[in-house]
Amino acid sequence: MSQGLNSHTVLICCSVYKAEVEVLRQAHWPELAVRYQNSMLHMKPDRLAKRLDTVVEAEQQAGHRVVLIYGYCCLRMAAIEARPGVVRTRANNCYDLLLGHDEYRRLAHEGVFFLLPEWTQRWREVFTIELGLNHANASGLMRDMHRKLVYLDTGVVPPPATALQACAQYLGLPCEVHPVALETLRAGIAEAMRRLDTSGGSA
Repeated sequence: MSQGLNSHTVLICCSVYKAEVEVLRQAHWPELAVRYQNSMLHMKPDRLAKRLDTVVEAEQQAGHRVVLIYGYCCLRMAAIEARPGVVRTRANNCYDLLLGHDEYRRLAHEGVFFLLPEWTQRWREVFTIELGLNHANASGLMRDMHRKLVYLDTGVVPPPATALQACAQYLGLPCEVHPVALETLRAGIAEAMRRLDTSGGSA
């Protein structure tokens, strides 16, 4: 732990990473607090931006510096991370942050639709409630845009076989399980912490 990263630093993180970040926090940064935000906010980027504005402002008013564990998930992200005493992990999206740029691009070019542990358990909510799709149009849309589903198995929780099978059948795509080590995520967070610690900025 760098000397500047202490109880005055707070991590603000999408809940899609909650299980993984908790494992990393307990192992590497047990003194830091994490404020988890509902991953479903991604379905409404304007709501996500407003929520992050509010949470970051509250932390800064409390005298905290902030590490955002997010990709570039809304149009206001650049303005949010431009605040003094705020940094964001260097990734375009959550898959990029877990896999690294090269592996993410390789799989994306293969036509992969990624599934993360939290959203796999909530897949029906994502497609039927948040996106308003039924079986026919969800299947048609997904098969037009993707070739397969890939579940990113971070090793923190067992792959939810029943949910994966149901999701694959609903969307009409084959599904593969892709093991992912937590090291890339840890390194991405640690790199953001170093930038915060060396920037000289304060909340």
